[in-house]
Amino acid sequence: LKFTALFVPSPGGASQRALALTPPPAMAPPARHRRHTSVASSASAWASLGLWTAGLPTGASYGYEDIVPRYCNSAKDWGPLPARPAGATELIQVQAFVRHGARVQGSNKYCWKDSQEKGNFTCQLSYLENSIISEKPLTPSFRTLYMSGRNSLKGSCAAGQLAADGFEMHQRNGIRLREAYVDREGFLPSSLFGLSDVDSVEGFLSLRSTDLARTRQSGMALVSGLYGKAELGSLPYLPLKTMDAGEENMLVNPQVCPAVVPEGARYFESLPATTTRELKGLCTWLNPEVAKDNQACFWWLGHLLDCLMAQRRFGDAGSVAGFEGVLENNMHWMVVYHVWNEEIYELSGSAGLLRRVWSIVDEVHWGYFQAMAKAGAFGSFFAEFYGAALQAVQPAAVAEAARLPKVPKLLLLSGHDTGPMLPLYAALELRNTAPYWPEFASMLVLELWNTSRGEVVARWISNSAVVAGPMPFSAFSDQVGALILARAACHTPATGVGGNTPSDEPDPGRMTVELPDVAVVEPPRLALLQPAEAAIWALVASLLALGSVVFFRVWRDKNRSLSLV
Repeated sequence: LKFTALFVPSPGGASQRALALTPPPAMAPPARHRRHTSVASSASAWASLGLWTAGLPTGASYGYEDIVPRYCNSAKDWGPLPARPAGATELIQVQAFVRHGARVQGSNKYCWKDSQEKGNFTCQLSYLENSIISEKPLTPSFRTLYMSGRNSLKGSCAAGQLAADGFEMHQRNGIRLREAYVDREGFLPSSLFGLSDVDSVEGFLSLRSTDLARTRQSGMALVSGLYGKAELGSLPYLPLKTMDAGEENMLVNPQVCPAVVPEGARYFESLPATTTRELKGLCTWLNPEVAKDNQACFWWLGHLLDCLMAQRRFGDAGSVAGFEGVLENNMHWMVVYHVWNEEIYELSGSAGLLRRVWSIVDEVHWGYFQAMAKAGAFGSFFAEFYGAALQAVQPAAVAEAARLPKVPKLLLLSGHDTGPMLPLYAALELRNTAPYWPEFASMLVLELWNTSRGEVVARWISNSAVVAGPMPFSAFSDQVGALILARAACHTPATGVGGNTPSDEPDPGRMTVELPDVAVVEPPRLALLQPAEAAIWALVASLLALGSVVFFRVWRDKNRSLSLV
């Protein structure tokens, strides 16, 4: 049995209980928010928000109760990497893909109007920079400082700046890599002493990052955990490779794959009716300006999550309290319980709504990246990391044919949730259950091993847990190869409709929509109901009206009979 129990305060203060199998009674909001509501409009509000049966969690589903510490990686450590697989004899290559560590709010757009005055971020992490020609410094080092009160965010942080906790997360990831591949396997050298120049480092270590400060700094932190100052030797610096955002292929990028524009629009237009209803119901309550369009609604909800999670983790608690106060003022008059397999999910007030937004955004985000993979969006990127793997497995033949230098033993790629993490997770099905959204400093590791059977196997490790493999390299090649071939569909003419652009990609919340004050919440209108639902409610109303007429006539005839007697 799956049902929703509604506890609605009656005028006398007692609670009335009704099952969601019947329309909920008219609700009594606080006096200062009370408006004229009919039974039909109340039904419309409940149905539009999906608070009856749409989107209820199943017995096996994740309820997002612990999403804040989980997404924020509060432990700052995923634990040791697993031991070599059974039958493995020699490690051939390791590729590690990471999302940047915890950061402050990624956008200069605010959750709601008042948050600019209430939010406050303080950053201790900074840079020392200088200019060089070849390896010769031309200037002293300069420390970058963001002037207090002169930034998009209140405080001393740039939008999206890596937090000190985020740096520490990747230092610990680097330490875990060292434990596994230096101390345990002896796969990498214990130090860089004896290396004569920077070019010699690239024979066993390569670091690539998207061209944003937080991803570059996360890559630096990762390497610093792997090789600290004591292990660097006399090298003046370590190379960090990047590229212009317009050429970056780890992300959904229309300049790399034009087909993502029409395919993105098609994906959002074809969302299931229940998903569309959930999106538009939430946006109607929180930001009516974007409620008419699935895509605009989704990206705005993603922005809202980014803003709230960043402020809850690193900002002044007043910002989150302000948002919760807005919700409580408008929603404290209803308590909703989802009952499934004798487990109760409380979805009341702001905490429940936050989990509800998380659930729908996570689901749609996951489907979006699966659709982009099928459209060929990541074929170019997959060809790069697969090419490095193939070269490691067949070094002589591949290197001779392509006249390539020796491939590094360890490749580190630092990016975002939207690339490389979600493209890999979604395209290769490396996450089978929610939550799908990659955590701060999440780390996905690809290992290639020789085995005692004379074959090469591949294994995927996500946050220190094996998620795929060990599988024969041929099976790995078939899976990745199909995604590489999908890029043939990339160069269909772009329609200019929909899709996410590089300017608002690597952060889901970097939006161009103005965010209104949501202190007063208007309930959804009846027009938001799906046509089938509207027809059902019309039929219910007609039956009620007919029943009332029949009842009146029976009562009238009975009274006439009594009067005749």
